[in-house]
Amino acid sequence: MPAPATVKAPPDVHPLERYPRARLIYKREDNSCQVWDLGNGKLYKFRPHRRGLYESDIHALIQRSTSIPIPTIYREWVSAGRGGSVHHMIMQKIEGEPLYKAYTHLSKSEKGRLAVQLGDYLNQLHGIRSSSIRSVGGGPLHDEHGFLFYQRNAAHGPFSDDQSFWLALTSHLRRSKSRTMQKALAQLRHLMPHTLPAVLTHTDLHQGNILVRNGNIAAIIDWEGAGFFPRWMEYVRYHPLDDSRLFEFENAVVRRMRPYPVARRFKMILDALGSSDLRGVEWGLRELKC
Repeated sequence: MPAPATVKAPPDVHPLERYPRARLIYKREDNSCQVWDLGNGKLYKFRPHRRGLYESDIHALIQRSTSIPIPTIYREWVSAGRGGSVHHMIMQKIEGEPLYKAYTHLSKSEKGRLAVQLGDYLNQLHGIRSSSIRSVGGGPLHDEHGFLFYQRNAAHGPFSDDQSFWLALTSHLRRSKSRTMQKALAQLRHLMPHTLPAVLTHTDLHQGNILVRNGNIAAIIDWEGAGFFPRWMEYVRYHPLDDSRLFEFENAVVRRMRPYPVARRFKMILDALGSSDLRGVEWGLRELKC
């Protein structure tokens, strides 16, 4: 049964006034993002608004195209705030534990089942494709965590070819007057794998965003950073640092994803060249034989 259409307008009464016994369950250190349990099976969330981005549009695309379990967004609106526009949502509360809490008391078979489920959901997600790197709405791509574009919360694009993406990706390094750095960038450009078609990507699949109930994935949440990213990005971003037991689940999931080892090496070298740690820069230059 399809989810009801999201109402994109504020309610007559603010949810925290209508439900005065609502309980704060999450907040960022700067209070720019908060999540409240309204006590009626719904959550109220607010965060800084990104122009042109409505999370319900992302949810609708996922619900039309996949079997990925996600919350229903009942209402979504934007208001003016002191520091800029504020994004508000009233959404379904999904019963379940974050994976990082549930994982320690799961059986081996349940852990394996969860890895298979997430791998399948990611394959479905990455089956949603675009001919350009862009937001779901078609505009610039927001890189909240600075994984691609060096600056956090920067917006770039859209990009319809590898070269324009490369120029944005390396803009901070191309300003260097070092001949060695310019030589390294020329070498690195040959290593950059093709980015298109872009695929729908979550970008922030930490264990807190995976809810578990009865040994199964109950929901994947927090899709605000999702967009059409390079086809290799989820693999590179999700890939664990090592194969220790600390990353047991992530390694099990990665083994079920389409591998992009060249992209992972490319991104490691790019990050090293942009590092403030001289040893990192030197490692990157050695990898490129510069």
